[in-house]
Amino acid sequence: MGKKLSSEQIRAARALLRWEQKRLSEAASIPLQTIKRLETKPGALSAYGTTIDALCTALEKAGIEFIAENGGGAGVRLKKTAKGIKELTQEIDTLEDKISSIPTPTKPSPEAGMNIMRKAVAKNDLAKLKTHRKRIKNVRSK
Repeated sequence: MGKKLSSEQIRAARALLRWEQKRLSEAASIPLQTIKRLETKPGALSAYGTTIDALCTALEKAGIEFIAENGGGAGVRLKKTAKGIKELTQEIDTLEDKISSIPTPTKPSPEAGMNIMRKAVAKNDLAKLKTHRKRIKNVRSK
């Protein structure tokens, strides 16, 4: 990997994951004392490349994404997780309920126009979710 990481990034990553130093030590197969030593020194980590790679790999597997120095400062964030079929189905059900609860206009009015627009937007979102769920099912069946 050869990433340049700071002690601040490691502490921030642990905080996002709600991990104690011991948990990171176990996940990276690195002695706890090494983690403690690395985190106390501000700035770039001073360690063997294999140690930094092990830390990176453990944190990335747990869902951390390292952000490079790009003028705004190096950092970390949690990766956006992909929704599964179950979550998509729940969203689809919720949207279908929402669509059915929007009243059908009986006469022209500003509120009727807004309801038509709300229903159209919800139906568009519904179609996107159904398409996404279908793609996931197709990928899993291959």
